[in-house]
Amino acid sequence: MSPYPVRMSNHWWWRPGVRPGRRLLVWHILLRDQPHARELVRHCQDRLADVPGLDLVPADWLHMTTQIVGFADEIGKTEVDAMLDAATGRLTDLVPIEVELGKPWFHSEAVMLGIRPPRALDPIRVAIREAVAESVRVHQLDDEPEWTPHVSVAYSHAEGPAAPVLDAFAPPPAPRELRVEEVHLVEQVRVGRLYRWEDHVAVPLGA
Repeated sequence: MSPYPVRMSNHWWWRPGVRPGRRLLVWHILLRDQPHARELVRHCQDRLADVPGLDLVPADWLHMTTQIVGFADEIGKTEVDAMLDAATGRLTDLVPIEVELGKPWFHSEAVMLGIRPPRALDPIRVAIREAVAESVRVHQLDDEPEWTPHVSVAYSHAEGPAAPVLDAFAPPPAPRELRVEEVHLVEQVRVGRLYRWEDHVAVPLGA
């Protein structure tokens, strides 16, 4: 996600295997109970409100993707239950983690906010990946071995210059606190130009 993009491009192309109505099992950190983080996102979206070609992420669907597991139609209930048991056992050994959300990240397809310290949430990601690897046969762990934790503020749906997006973040916004106390397993589907999901379960840290 560096250097900064010169032009924006359409985020909403169909990734391999994804099609209308097909659902993914995904582990997310959600912002539902994070008022400071949600306020920061609103502030950033206000800056972007007049920039054409962007889809601002609605407050109810703000998230930090932690791990894509795989397609729901390829993973049976027995495997899901085993993954949940394995993840719960690992996540209970962790304690809630506080980070600073607000470092602007720019991609040709999206505007995002990163965290500081940048690797602070890695123990959560490692615990989930280990649980997936030992429980799920058809998974997508190899598709994204590296992780840059971020919250997407907006997705691009058009070609165009990136300068208006970059200019909107000068000066950069003041960071806000993000306290991660739980991780959600969700069943996600793309509906038009929006990611939506149904919750499976929330797994707390340090329970």
